[in-house]
Amino acid sequence: MSFAILLFLLQTLPYLSFRWVTDESWYAGPAYSIAHGNGVADPAIGPNDLENHFDARPPGTAIVIASAFRLFGTGQIPARLGSVLAGLAIIFFTYCLARDVIGKEGALVASFLVATDNLIVLTSRSARPESLATMAMLASLLTMKKYAGQDRIFWAFFSGILIAIGTMFHVTLLGYIVSFGILAISLDLRRGRFPLRGVTGYAIGYGAGLLPFAAWILASPFGRAGFREEYLNRAEGIPIWSRLLQEGHRYSDLLGLNMLHGHGLESIPVRLPIPLLFLAASFLLWRLRRQWFYLELLLLIPSMLWLIYTVNKSSRYLAIVAPLFALVIGGAVAATGAQQKLHRIVLMASCLIVAAQMSANFFLLYEARKADYNKVATELRSAIPEGQTAYGTITFWLALHDRPFISYERTDPWTAANKFHARYFIADDRVMTSGEPGDEAFYENLNRSMSEVVAQSTLVGHFPDPYYGDLKVYELRAPRAPRSAF
Repeated sequence: MSFAILLFLLQTLPYLSFRWVTDESWYAGPAYSIAHGNGVADPAIGPNDLENHFDARPPGTAIVIASAFRLFGTGQIPARLGSVLAGLAIIFFTYCLARDVIGKEGALVASFLVATDNLIVLTSRSARPESLATMAMLASLLTMKKYAGQDRIFWAFFSGILIAIGTMFHVTLLGYIVSFGILAISLDLRRGRFPLRGVTGYAIGYGAGLLPFAAWILASPFGRAGFREEYLNRAEGIPIWSRLLQEGHRYSDLLGLNMLHGHGLESIPVRLPIPLLFLAASFLLWRLRRQWFYLELLLLIPSMLWLIYTVNKSSRYLAIVAPLFALVIGGAVAATGAQQKLHRIVLMASCLIVAAQMSANFFLLYEARKADYNKVATELRSAIPEGQTAYGTITFWLALHDRPFISYERTDPWTAANKFHARYFIADDRVMTSGEPGDEAFYENLNRSMSEVVAQSTLVGHFPDPYYGDLKVYELRAPRAPRSAF
């Protein structure tokens, strides 16, 4: 396992300050606010938006990042440190689970698979919640295993506490909440106990773990409004069949479609061998270890159904099932131990998957060197005077965190200029110029308004960057009312 941890660090630590992206600023902003005693609010968002006053998302990730900011200062590496440590914990917890259930050989295979998993490595080197949530889920599952072995209701209660902490990182764990509850019932039924004993302790623990969050939300009018917006209104009006169809985007990423570009290579599913090996391993468990197979279904199906319901179809959310994939393949290695030839085939296929995942991770590291965020930050700070309000994508908030900043994701350019006194506008970043699928109308309106601002501005900085785009900084001379509504 030590070598798996070393391998993981070799894939996560290089270029750790590079390639800071939009999603990370969404979490680092509230963390900065917490670290400076201003509550869970987002300083990267304009005052016209509720999140500038109260961010009702699960606060766990922001709290972890805020702790790092207080200890090590504000920057990309401190913001990502909690995720790196969570990644290390994921490897350790996966090994512990596998060693006790499927044996040492299967545990080592599972450890190397999860240590090189593309999604685990990606989320562990970013200031996002997936690795933290996955860590908490595995800790809860380990605790439920303690309940299976020792039959003490305390462990079921503690498992509920831990999964509640996990949901304070991200709500993608709701599927596992159901899985662990059913698992507690099945454990009691096998022992001939009252079937609701364990699940009652688990549910009480989960409720107790959520109490601080509920009190925090209910104590503020902003909290109640933010809760409605984040958890109730966001999914309103999107039929379930539409969400099911949109799952195709998530699974196209899982298969590796569009990873290669040019010469018609976009349609090649370069990651196809990984899900194929998982399916083959699942079949072997069904044939050779039926009880392990049923446990796999219990842990997997509720989460996959919950992901269909979620609005965000990011493939990063599949990181929560990556350890399960690794455990299933490790289980297949263990299950075929008595069949030497089949065992050798499964073991060799597992090693090839580890090598393929590792190669992809090192390739992404090589590409990450082009996205030097510190260089871009220095350039932007040289063009925007201290104390002046800047406007641009939320990606650049961290570069300018010690001065007023308004992101275009929630505030249009003329509102920023006329109402919030923004005078420096960062234009032509790669997302602004190319847009994002599904948000074509938003970026069309944004670029139209920005062109009006640019027409009344003076270019004060031009910083071409191979990753972030052909960046230009404009100083607005004299704002006026816009000709078109945003």
